[in-house]
Amino acid sequence: MPRLRVGVVGTGTMGAQVLWQLSKRGVDATGFETHAPGHPRGAAGGETRLFRTIEIEDLRYAPIVTRAHEIWAELHEATGRELRVLDGSLVLGSPADPQMRTALESARRSGRPYEVYDEAELRARHPQHAPDPGDIAIWEPIGGTIKPELTVAATAGLAERNGATIHRHSPVREIRETSRGVTVATDSGESEFDRVVVAAGGWTNQLLPRFADLLTVRRLISAWFFAKEAGHLDTIPPFIRTVPNYCYGLPVPDRTAMKIGLGYDHHMAADRPDEVERVARPAELAPFRRIVERYLPGLDPDPMRTDTYIETYTPDHREWVGAHPDMPNVIVLAGFSGHGFKMCPAIGEAGAQLAIDGAPALDVGFLRNPGSG
Repeated sequence: MPRLRVGVVGTGTMGAQVLWQLSKRGVDATGFETHAPGHPRGAAGGETRLFRTIEIEDLRYAPIVTRAHEIWAELHEATGRELRVLDGSLVLGSPADPQMRTALESARRSGRPYEVYDEAELRARHPQHAPDPGDIAIWEPIGGTIKPELTVAATAGLAERNGATIHRHSPVREIRETSRGVTVATDSGESEFDRVVVAAGGWTNQLLPRFADLLTVRRLISAWFFAKEAGHLDTIPPFIRTVPNYCYGLPVPDRTAMKIGLGYDHHMAADRPDEVERVARPAELAPFRRIVERYLPGLDPDPMRTDTYIETYTPDHREWVGAHPDMPNVIVLAGFSGHGFKMCPAIGEAGAQLAIDGAPALDVGFLRNPGSG
């Protein structure tokens, strides 16, 4: 019996994980990448991403993140690389905020160690923060930092060592379902597959016009701020602050600066990601300064570096994980902004399982129809 042939369009955050999972299962797997795995032009850039298992939006993500945590350990072993640094993380905010209430419930249900700090204890343990009156924080010992570019490149390398093929610098021009399966067209010709997984991030709408009304493409900014005093960031962990002043921060490896990111409302629309403005405008940095001056006063309010990335969202900000509405042999993984990197190993596994037999082990049904439930 011939091996199942699966194409993976996009070998970034999700696509590299899918390709690795397919290669582990003996599938004839081929990846297509406009650039090369680990490139900085999409969503997987900026050297660090936050890892946490505490969920702040929807408790149905909890099993996905738990499974991802298990696969992260497998990836560490298989690559021989330190892809995460798990030295703890914080979730901060008002106990009256729905996101913080969800976070508290997530921590309680997890069965994993955590601590809750009131405002006074937060100030004492983490004096770099200037919380609002009455704020609390949840300390998660197994939280930490992910290395995104290294993760993507190393995972793609694992897939290739298992026998997968990656066509680098090979943008896909068209995907169409035929009576024989699915055709992927590039400038070099056409390839036939039994099934195709599309994990093209901000380029999904261009490849799959059916998703133009389902996915919004945004250009986000990350900004890096030096500490005003030497040693100020020596003990600060990565953190996320809940709405209404949503932000997140991760210290750089040498602890001289902090990377800060903001939420959806501060991202620029980017219908055509190849043409998006990559230089941050001065007005776009004003919200960063306000956050830094209010909540992290030990940082210099003027950033020493900014970078831009491309992300996608569905209307309700829940991801699409499932078959294309009109092409059942095309699996689409899209709209991961806000959740993607920490759970990408589990989504990659689910994507591979969907491509092989249509039955992921995890319950991802709530992600198959954004806007439902």
